[in-house]
Amino acid sequence: MPKTAALYLRIAESIRHDIVSRGLPPHTRLPSEPQLVRRHRAARETVRRALARLQEEGLIYSRQAVGSFVAEPRVEQDLDQLFSFTEFMVYRGLKPGSRILTAETLRIQDADSPILHYLALRPGQSVIHLKRLRLGSGEPLVIANTWLPASRFPGFLTHDLHRHSVYEIMGKMGRHPTDAIQTIEAVTLGAEEAGLFTVRPGAPALLIRRVGYAMGLPVEYAVDYYRGDRTKFRVRLGVLEQRLSQRLRQEDIVL
Repeated sequence: MPKTAALYLRIAESIRHDIVSRGLPPHTRLPSEPQLVRRHRAARETVRRALARLQEEGLIYSRQAVGSFVAEPRVEQDLDQLFSFTEFMVYRGLKPGSRILTAETLRIQDADSPILHYLALRPGQSVIHLKRLRLGSGEPLVIANTWLPASRFPGFLTHDLHRHSVYEIMGKMGRHPTDAIQTIEAVTLGAEEAGLFTVRPGAPALLIRRVGYAMGLPVEYAVDYYRGDRTKFRVRLGVLEQRLSQRLRQEDIVL
């Protein structure tokens, strides 16, 4: 390992140890770059590499012309289990909250609409569209866009969306998703999404698209933005492998 590389890693480990050992709370301001340069007798570029490393790990965040700060711990979510956001927040010990930005019924005419495609609908059929800002203990974490086929959820918007989760209402109507297909990709936030998250435009995020199924029928299409600095996802591969192998045996599929 080159000497400069070893030095920036040692500086990163020193800052990490300082944060953990002192129990520094989130948003605590860290020593400035000049202070770290003097403390570690290193070049400014080496210190910046160390800070960048910690920022990639989600341990710190930076504000231009202000400095570096201790980041909020990331909320970890399992991708191999289908939870509502409310259930997930309670499971993680956080208080769930939500701001409803849009709640409407739309008639979609565009035959090329991905909403119609994923919900197996024809042009001219109606969907329920919900756009919500999901909160964890008061902090914005997810911008959730959800589309439901209106014909399968008559009267959905008459339910109390502030007190009950979407999945809870779907369950009461006999259409709680039991399976889903999700895709996940890294994106940067535009001005509108960044404003809702109170972060700068261009900040990293995770974009998740999901199609939920109940009894084999598509009942949910979702496009959700997760804050990149506050969330991470985990998949238990052994469990998935076991489920897949059981399904293959049941269907007599040979690979």
